[in-house]
Parts: sequence; structure tokens; C-alpha cells
Amino acid sequence: MATSPKLLGWSPEAFWRTTAVEFEMALEGLSGKVSGASFISREEVRRIAAEHGVRPSLKSNPKHQVIGASKD
Repeated sequence: MATSPKLLGWSPEAFWRTTAVEFEMALEGLSGKVSGASFISREEVRRIAAEHGVRPSLKSNPKHQVIGASKD
């Protein structure tokens, strides 16, 4: 779906950099069925955060790698 030229037409790199919310929004736009509602509520995010605690971002690790990124 994401990389098909007849559908979204994204490059693999663009797909792998996309968040779940961005992908959902793109699919809604493609289908013309835009709900406007998020697939996860703020309350659910708060509950998950409280359950799992605060953790540092993986991007703060100096050795982190982005899948699909060039290694220039």
C-alpha cells in the first residue's frame, strides 16, 4: 500500500520514517474516509505512560540508527 505507485507511492525510506498516526491519516486521505478522530485517545496515552514510566528516547542514544537512512 505505502510503496505502490497506484496507492500512496511512498519510498521505503519515507514509509519507515512515518509514524503510525501519519500512516493512518494517509490511508484515510487515500480512501476519502477521513474520520478526524485519533486511533488512540489522550487518556489511553496517559494510562500507558503511567504504567510504563518515563524512558529516554532512543534517538538520544549516540549510537542510534534510523532504518532505511543512508550511512553517509
